[in-house]
Amino acid sequence: VLATIHRRRPQYAEARAQRILVPSPSRVAPSCTHVSICGGCRFQDLDYAAQCRIKERQVQETLAHLGGIADPPVRAITPAPEQFHYRNKMEFSFHPGADGAPVLGLHERGTFDKVFALETCLLPSALTVEIVHLTQRFAAEQGWRAYHPRHHDGVVRYLTVRHLPTTDQCAVHLVASSDEIPGLDQWARAIADLSPAVRTVTLLLNPSRANIAFGSEERLLRGDGTIVERLLGLEFEVSANAFLQTNSRQAEALYTAALEAARLEGGEQVLDLYCGTGTLTLLFARAVKGGTAVGVESAPDAVERAVRNATRNGLPGTRFVEGEARRVLREWARGERPGAVRPDIIVVDPPRAGLHPRVVARIAELTPRRVVYVSCNPATLARDLKDFAALGLSLAEVTPFDMFPHTPHIECVARLERA
Repeated sequence: VLATIHRRRPQYAEARAQRILVPSPSRVAPSCTHVSICGGCRFQDLDYAAQCRIKERQVQETLAHLGGIADPPVRAITPAPEQFHYRNKMEFSFHPGADGAPVLGLHERGTFDKVFALETCLLPSALTVEIVHLTQRFAAEQGWRAYHPRHHDGVVRYLTVRHLPTTDQCAVHLVASSDEIPGLDQWARAIADLSPAVRTVTLLLNPSRANIAFGSEERLLRGDGTIVERLLGLEFEVSANAFLQTNSRQAEALYTAALEAARLEGGEQVLDLYCGTGTLTLLFARAVKGGTAVGVESAPDAVERAVRNATRNGLPGTRFVEGEARRVLREWARGERPGAVRPDIIVVDPPRAGLHPRVVARIAELTPRRVVYVSCNPATLARDLKDFAALGLSLAEVTPFDMFPHTPHIECVARLERA
């Protein structure tokens, strides 16, 4: 390729491709009409097998360079069962158009304040795209005022659609700075009438300046605000702000690998940090014969939902603790919080930022037999593995999973063993 360097860093430079001189044999024709502008599926013009090879190599190189692991024990990547229509959740942004009319779509590549009107998208379900098109028409006809992320004026901010393929249940959430939205109830009725799969429609109010598709207040427009996901035979209630793996079918493969990595023999006590609504906690609670599982989560509503999920699945003995992982582990170590556990197995599934160094230290102090680390960021995984190794917990193996075809994102399941 002919490329132009536009930014120099101490260790590397960033460049933009200007022209392809010799096409790669792995180059394919992209399927999406928005590929040249959209910030999402930037790998669409790369053969899928080549995408998987690159991601597997990226994990190996990241663990070697950032984790200091000479010969990383990386297993073959697990490809996604579907290359398109695999996302069960999508967030679409509103933005004022040049004429002031609302634009609803996705962000242009490399921007946070430029949105193009969505015509089609190959990642979510067909129903999701239909919901976007209906909302585009309704917003234009009713004169909805789109929120501007720089000027912080306007009303409608995001449209979030979660359509679960395992149960064919769909939730639609409109995020806005206020409820001053003309025809809001008519819009909700029209959305609900699109398909029996649409079980709930809500308005999420976000009056803050934070450009996030979350709301501090939820108003039900249709349904009760929840839908149900089914994973590996268990059912989980899902609310608007709940975290859930966005590739349902590949999530089952990911969680199966996490269970296998624990190498349960029976009778173990499992501690699940960053447990969310209890997905992994409950899967481990069912799997560990004669043992127990305890989940720790900082979001109160997620803990409440986790307890409900435990009852729903006939696992009421599972325990959930509300609190930030670092604080809970510190208070247990000091005897300041009742119910401290001495786990045989610790499971962690942190956000992209990975683990705080003190969380790593607290985990090591608990002397677990094994740690199962589910990561969505190879770079922070590598950093944390280096810290664990210094404290006597070494990487035994890591398996990459392609949860998001055509994107650079990679999920991993790592097994750490006490030396």
